[in-house]
Amino acid sequence: MVRLPGLTTFITADEARSWFGRSIIFLDALARGDWANTAPDSEVPYLENVSLSPAPGVTTMWCGALGLLGEYWRQGAPVPLTEFLRTVPFDPLDPAILFSLRVPGVLIAVLAVGLTFWWSRPLLGNGGAFLAATFLALDPFHIALSRVLGHDALVATFMWLSLLAIIRGVSPTTNPRPPTPFLIASGIFAGLAVLSKYPALFMGPFIALTLTLPYIKSIIQTKIKGANPVNSVNLVNLVNPLIMVVATVMFFWPAMWVQPLNLPVTIISDALRASGNPHQKGSFFMGHPVPDPGLLFYPLVALLRTTPTVIICLVLGLLIKIKPHRFLKPVRFWEIPKISYPTFILILYIILYTMLVTYGGKKQDRYLLPIFPALDFLAASGALTTINFIKSRWATSSLLLLTPYSLLLTSYPYYFSYYNPLFGGATTAAQTMQVGWGEGLNEAATYLNNLPNSKSLKVVSWYSTTFEPYFHGQTIYKIDEAKISRSPKPGLAADYVIFYINQVQRRLPSEGGLAYFRQSPPVYTVTLNGLDYAWIYHAPAVSHIITTEKTRLVGQAELLGFDWLTPTGQRLTDLSAGNTAILRLYWEWQGKTAHEIFKLELVDQQGQPHSRGQLLTSNEDQVTKQDGAIMTSDFAFALSPDIPVGQYYLKAWLDRPSKKESVGQFPLLPTEATVSVK
Repeated sequence: MVRLPGLTTFITADEARSWFGRSIIFLDALARGDWANTAPDSEVPYLENVSLSPAPGVTTMWCGALGLLGEYWRQGAPVPLTEFLRTVPFDPLDPAILFSLRVPGVLIAVLAVGLTFWWSRPLLGNGGAFLAATFLALDPFHIALSRVLGHDALVATFMWLSLLAIIRGVSPTTNPRPPTPFLIASGIFAGLAVLSKYPALFMGPFIALTLTLPYIKSIIQTKIKGANPVNSVNLVNLVNPLIMVVATVMFFWPAMWVQPLNLPVTIISDALRASGNPHQKGSFFMGHPVPDPGLLFYPLVALLRTTPTVIICLVLGLLIKIKPHRFLKPVRFWEIPKISYPTFILILYIILYTMLVTYGGKKQDRYLLPIFPALDFLAASGALTTINFIKSRWATSSLLLLTPYSLLLTSYPYYFSYYNPLFGGATTAAQTMQVGWGEGLNEAATYLNNLPNSKSLKVVSWYSTTFEPYFHGQTIYKIDEAKISRSPKPGLAADYVIFYINQVQRRLPSEGGLAYFRQSPPVYTVTLNGLDYAWIYHAPAVSHIITTEKTRLVGQAELLGFDWLTPTGQRLTDLSAGNTAILRLYWEWQGKTAHEIFKLELVDQQGQPHSRGQLLTSNEDQVTKQDGAIMTSDFAFALSPDIPVGQYYLKAWLDRPSKKESVGQFPLLPTEATVSVK
């Protein structure tokens, strides 16, 4: 009920060019029996701009492939499958097929809820198992990520089912029975988790630790209490999950059939390399852009991404179990608190996994999702303890516990915008951590589509792959190799520019670049769940953007683009002999002083000057000189009546009049700075 509705409303940043593109390659390889290419490591001829990552993502590609097959059959299999895959809308993705692509992931999440209830009954009883399953079903962070084509919800779900199976199999609280079926299930789900994302390799040593803990505990009890030790660890119990992990990886990833040794080495090396590097665009934490948010990031994520119910149940359950009054008298440390084996394993899992992802330099809130099902289970245990403690009617208490989840309805269908109101909600989140993954840009597209000239508009947007599928006009993704994340050039070329919340948080492309476009109020603001997510601003639609990367004088300035105008401000495509034309130059300040003056000349094909620009106005003195500040300067070119008709181009340099020297010349290419004189 919470995952299926609204599946086509918006697209997240990694879906289109990353997982959708990889799913097409994966299914095409399966259809042709090209097993090696089920581990895509390069673009294919009919797909451009596919984003390939070191993450295995095999389960994500399977989900995408099943979704593509569903769409193929829904359309009546009009052509052979391989031909269909070459014609399916890829860039931009057609939102109409999002439902088919996302449904497999939703069904896996539903399966996880059912298994959570089934396997939790011997641990928590029917009532506690119902709460554990319901808390997982209504977990807003898990809902949000399980509704998109990605690997975060899949790895979290499979790690959780592996963990729950291992606890169910060896927990002393369950009825005595051979643990083998649960050990096998744990190994299968651990294998699926490894196929999803490389941090799931954590499950191997953790399963081994879980199976050896009872033996370790018996040794400690023998030393302290003199108790009789239990038997040594059953090696069969350790080997069974490991065998199933390997078998699952081999079965579900055909690339392993032809590269059984090279592929694991590549994945592990990529995982080690990626874990130590911060995000290339940086991050945001506690009000400032930072390369790495540091140690406090994931504890903050846990508080803001969970729900008041989970927090309250965890705290109450812990207080009731610990019984604080016992601390008033001397007791032996092993007597407080007495927690169950499953609780201890889950707490250990949460702590160790959080430490693992904290070690990595690249941090995103969704990387912590694997601990959330465990938090939900512990919260259910705490709720059960609280209900038993106050001896209320079970049904009434359960209803009260689930009431706060009605807040989910306010964030539909943008569940990513839900943040724990107990800690300030979305407002606090935006002030302390990076927010937004593309949700809301569809709303910006809807606004622009309703403008009279929408189909002729040129628009630049952060996360263009999430905006373009919903926009009717032209989306400028990049100019040459300049993207809006690194350069203001795409924004200058557009009619409108859309800034997104995590772009503004990280000050991209620069503080000065943002300031230029934000001089005037936005024409429209997208607000989700009480928080502004995207802003639409007018842009100058500059006619001539300088694309070469060599138009920068280090420590001085970079030329961005220019427009030819009449003295009254109308745009010119050609210049006329005997008239005066105005050149409006857009440039980026990078250290230029007021004593260094721009000089511009109009030269012919042989490099001979024919007209020199005279500076009329410049905003250089009014704009704050900061990183990436964009300046505009107007120059008047008076063309003589006898100037030959033909092609001319600009020559630009900086002068230092006090020393009568040239600081440097901008190497403008004739092909990008030309103008015709008629």
